[in-house]
Amino acid sequence: MAMQYTLLALAVTAAFATQALADNAAPELDTVSVTAQAVQTQANSKQTEQLSAQQLQQQQAQNIADAVRFVPGVTTTDMGRFGSNGFNIRGLDGDRVAITVDGLSLGETLDPPTFVAYEFFRSARGGVDIEALKQIEIVKGADAIAAGSGALGGAVLFVTKDPADYLTAEGDDSHIGLSAGFSGSNDETSFSGTVANRSGKLESLLVYTRRDGSETETARSGDNISGAGRTIADPLDYSSNNILAKLQYQLTDSQRLGWTGEYFKQTSELDNQSRLDSTYLSRFGDDEIERKRFGLQYEWLAAQAFADSVNATLDYQSNYTHGLTTMLTTGCSGVVNGGVSPCLRSEDRDFKQQQLKLAVALDKELFGNTVHQQWLYGGSAERRSVEYSAIDRRYIGQTDELASPPVIDPDQVPKTDVTALSLYAREVIKFDPRWTLRLGGRFDSLKYSPELDEQFSDASQTVANVDFTAFTWQTNLTYQIATAHQVWAQAGRGFRAPTVAEMYSPTSLISRTEQATGTVVDDLWSSIANPDLKAERSLNLELGYRYQTDNLLLGVSLFKDQYSDMIDTVTRIQNPDVVYETCTRGVCTVAQGNQYNTIDNIGEADVKGVELEAAWRISRAFSSRLAYSYNEGEKENGDPLRSINPASAVLGFRYDGANWNITANVTHSAAKKAKDAYDSTESDFEAKPYLTDSYTVVDLMGTLDLTPNWQLRAGIYNLFDEEYYQWQRVRFVTNWVGSGVRGGVLADGTGLQRYSEPGRYAKLAISYSF
Repeated sequence: MAMQYTLLALAVTAAFATQALADNAAPELDTVSVTAQAVQTQANSKQTEQLSAQQLQQQQAQNIADAVRFVPGVTTTDMGRFGSNGFNIRGLDGDRVAITVDGLSLGETLDPPTFVAYEFFRSARGGVDIEALKQIEIVKGADAIAAGSGALGGAVLFVTKDPADYLTAEGDDSHIGLSAGFSGSNDETSFSGTVANRSGKLESLLVYTRRDGSETETARSGDNISGAGRTIADPLDYSSNNILAKLQYQLTDSQRLGWTGEYFKQTSELDNQSRLDSTYLSRFGDDEIERKRFGLQYEWLAAQAFADSVNATLDYQSNYTHGLTTMLTTGCSGVVNGGVSPCLRSEDRDFKQQQLKLAVALDKELFGNTVHQQWLYGGSAERRSVEYSAIDRRYIGQTDELASPPVIDPDQVPKTDVTALSLYAREVIKFDPRWTLRLGGRFDSLKYSPELDEQFSDASQTVANVDFTAFTWQTNLTYQIATAHQVWAQAGRGFRAPTVAEMYSPTSLISRTEQATGTVVDDLWSSIANPDLKAERSLNLELGYRYQTDNLLLGVSLFKDQYSDMIDTVTRIQNPDVVYETCTRGVCTVAQGNQYNTIDNIGEADVKGVELEAAWRISRAFSSRLAYSYNEGEKENGDPLRSINPASAVLGFRYDGANWNITANVTHSAAKKAKDAYDSTESDFEAKPYLTDSYTVVDLMGTLDLTPNWQLRAGIYNLFDEEYYQWQRVRFVTNWVGSGVRGGVLADGTGLQRYSEPGRYAKLAISYSF
């Protein structure tokens, strides 16, 4: 058993398949603990990675990108000024990877392709602080039973801390913890305070975290110039506050009532130097991300025929993203701009999501002469809504006096209510000491109800109510060949219903002239909504082998993921038999038919790969670990799936002393090759992506217990000052097209340097608890 926890501690060195190490060599039936997050924290997949609060603390994780730094095959997806857009797992990202907090979805993104170049506004799924989490579970492959719609490529399940995490098992007790930290990568200073208490039947917890920082540094210093050729990051200042509060009261010996409150708010100010030119003289971004959550939990140790325990939760959550872009421009002619040059203009955007969810989970254990069964089943009902607004303002010169009334732009999506119902059941069956079967099934029903008003017009008459239903499943069969040898096979199906933005992006019209008749047609489509989208689906197949003794672990898994009805932006032709002429600024072009954009199901994609793990306890104090991930993906037309990460590996070494430890991690990533990064359907004017070279980075970190109450943590990251780039950042970089408002880098690649990862930097943290 001592070896079990030693190996778990090693996960900070490579963080791969931690759950596998938690399993004993001999097969045992899974333990089901029905808590407020029972369904969401017990994925049915064998390919899961669990990161504890202690591991996150040891690797000094500041954010979700730091959390997965040592997990091969898992990265975060960059959204520029608006931060991270969640995770990339096995080549899928964005809304195709589900994210939950205590079982509650973090909502959906609002990030259409038309938003990316201008970067006035992009809404992701944020609002979580690492200090409030006691566990992050990463599920590789479909496991919709745990996370529902969106878990195509996988899921990331956040679990918040509880009072019991800091208190003794019984009796009145209190805990106070304080910590402060600094990171050289972005000059972030952080402070966190934790108070936990048990008085009689009442337990309480309060965690507060404050962070202040600036832009993430690039690998090399450069001149402080403006424009697309800028090689250092744009100046940025940010602050965040996060509060987690919990109360739990023991009503009776078998019943417990709980309350949870969360509040996260981050504000940032960006000086967008890289987007300036002769027309745009200055550009500033003032952004805000806010998340609120309030929840009630009820737990009952029922000991009844239908359930051993019952858990019910009721949660409300609000997610709010706001982006204000203020520009000083020379384009100030006309009454609408006041005729004074240069002048100020602003683009004010926000996106709000609200959720109300009721969930019930029950578990039951059944014993027979030859079969042992463990059931977990339940359901949920959820109502959520989305709302968007956009306001443009024009000012007289550089004053705060409006040149004309504010323009309320048409909504990017209509106000929409979504009703979601789900039922699920999971079972673990142990036939004998060697065979274990895991089964799971889930039914989901979703109904979208858009609301049309003066801010969202439906010129194409396509926007309507839409319903989706889906049955997903997961199965795993494990066979213990011998005490140290285990093989397993699993299959699962996941699905993702389209987001509101994908179905209801507004229809916009354009005017063209019929060449044959000279008639001006002013109701042709430039883009059109498509509520007829199908849900995306996945089929995940895996085979695995694991060898584990007290001192050695070796494992390998092979997988193939098949995705169907993939959703993407496509170009269509309206009235293909008609020739249209379009004239702009005296230049006329002729085209056969009217070209327009829409979102549609484009076909299938396959991803396959291999993942390796190894751990070796060399002595009582010294240990090492290796993890490796390789993925490749292909679309139905033969093009590569560009979102696939290059192969990567992490090799870790750790030494544990009496009151200190030190860890060295060596991370290697292969290069992204051109044959894995092209798209044959791109238009000529769209820049091909820049590629990334291979790199090797060494990180060194350690912990010293100064006293039983004081702990010091320090680390040097990118020890050898390597200049390197992450594919998930570089793949969105485009060339500058003559206008700073669209961003990009110069044609010779100058400016790409501002997308590099930080060079050598240090982290330092100190904590005190009693």
